[in-house]
Amino acid sequence: MNINRRLAQKSLSKKGFRKDKSRDHVYYFHEYKGKESGIFTYVSHSTKFRDLTRDILSKIKKELRLNTNLEVYNFLTCPMDENEYNRILIERGILKL
Repeated sequence: MNINRRLAQKSLSKKGFRKDKSRDHVYYFHEYKGKESGIFTYVSHSTKFRDLTRDILSKIKKELRLNTNLEVYNFLTCPMDENEYNRILIERGILKL
């Protein structure tokens, strides 16, 4: 279950993550109600990582505070939208209303 890196990056940008290219990797910081939530992930911009492999997706899953591989797959391939992601984080006590 690999996911194209560009698809994942577009998905993060559409779902409340602010892109920061000022570091070695491209970082994405989650914002909720105009403030950073403390949730972030990063993606290498090396051409070697054209697809995100299962190992990388497992790390991203932890960084995004998701519980299953299916959740991270749905998040990065777009069945899960920003509101649903935020709802999951609220239900798990990670975000506060």
